[in-house]
Amino acid sequence: MTMRDHSAIEELLSAEVLGGLDDRDREALYREMGEHGPDCAECRQLRDEYGEVAGRMAFAMDPAPIRPELEEETVELARMRGEAVPYRRVRGGRAGLWLVRRRHRRPHILRPLVAAAAAVLLFFGGWAARDLIEGGGPPFDVTTARVVTFQGEAGDLAVAYRPGQTGAYVFGSNLQAPPSNRVYEVWMFQEGTPVRGACFRPKPGGTSLTYLDANLETAQQMAVTVESPSCPSAPTTQPILLADLT
Repeated sequence: MTMRDHSAIEELLSAEVLGGLDDRDREALYREMGEHGPDCAECRQLRDEYGEVAGRMAFAMDPAPIRPELEEETVELARMRGEAVPYRRVRGGRAGLWLVRRRHRRPHILRPLVAAAAAVLLFFGGWAARDLIEGGGPPFDVTTARVVTFQGEAGDLAVAYRPGQTGAYVFGSNLQAPPSNRVYEVWMFQEGTPVRGACFRPKPGGTSLTYLDANLETAQQMAVTVESPSCPSAPTTQPILLADLT
């Protein structure tokens, strides 16, 4: 049996969860799922998983006013993927409900990491997330944040932090689940010495949002390893994801 590609469907469902589909995008989602047919088990699984995430988000957050610039800032972060650059405010955004859209559409509208980044921007931009952030941590102003992506085959992961200040958010999507008796552990490397950050397990569907109570100004690299739930004080395995902070 030929394996069907579900990447476009997953990307559209990611946007739908965040309220980011217009009529044209929704038609594209229905068309993609229609081509797979009503008996596609993976389509049903994706729909169920993203529906569960949407329900959890609805009960986990209290809304607050959204800044008019937030839509453009979200698009700016999408364009910054793979780059370590200061986050800047983009003026001229549209007031009202923010949507994850690009001005020049392509068949694949979003990568899952962009959806995760948009969710983080939503938290930072004036929403309070009670149950979705592992390790706690307050929201902070994204206009002063630096965003760096990790490299590796285990999924899409990025870190947002303010240089010189304590506190960082590691967020991702499309993350492979570690074995049931293992967790992911985040490390900061200072002059080659690993410093423990936090442990986490991806949520259903491969998403994560973890707070680090750390100042990354003196770190040159970050890494993620697979560790025991005890979260050892030094890595015991080789990194599966790496980020360069220099």
